[in-house]
Amino acid sequence: MMLGTAGFTALLCSFAVKAKEELLLGEKVKDVLVTGATGGVGSIAVMILSKMGYDVHAVTGKKDKNDYLKGLGAKNIIDRKEFEGESKLLEKGVWDGVVDTVGGAALTKIFAQTKPGGIVAACGNAGGIKINTNVMPFIIRGVKLWGIDSSGSSIKRREFVWGEAAKLIDFSKVKSFTKELSFTELLETYPKLLKGEFFGRAIVNPNK
Repeated sequence: MMLGTAGFTALLCSFAVKAKEELLLGEKVKDVLVTGATGGVGSIAVMILSKMGYDVHAVTGKKDKNDYLKGLGAKNIIDRKEFEGESKLLEKGVWDGVVDTVGGAALTKIFAQTKPGGIVAACGNAGGIKINTNVMPFIIRGVKLWGIDSSGSSIKRREFVWGEAAKLIDFSKVKSFTKELSFTELLETYPKLLKGEFFGRAIVNPNK
């Protein structure tokens, strides 16, 4: 339960980003962006991608969590405000891959900043379900939007991903940022999640 769907989703996202190396026949992934990096999926993704050997750039609005993110393996911390506002059709390509746990308007700028052949693994919508983008990143740079549907994964994929978990996840660290909530506490916590005021992993204990 410590990993649950959040851990499984983080693993799927990370392997989607890594797939660039296979799809482009050996072209290495180096710089990877993770949005919503202090959340359950984001925190575990930062850890996994760092263990994979990538330079992880973690996006957060929580300035007091820089040390927390660096402890998980983030090389660089970026304020989420950097992804607000208007975006050009294409901007300087910075990211080899992206794990986006937020969705919404920031994706427009993220697509524009993704390098040729880069993969954006999208798994969340706390920032909104709509995106306003254009075709240029996809037809000029070959950027790929990879939707992550954890519930629809095949048994074969599940077996592979869970088999890799022990190599890529520090379970003691996951335990340190996991909070056990009662149903009452969940109702109090959910609005904080939507406002970006909660960090880490939340598990509901129906017996609490």
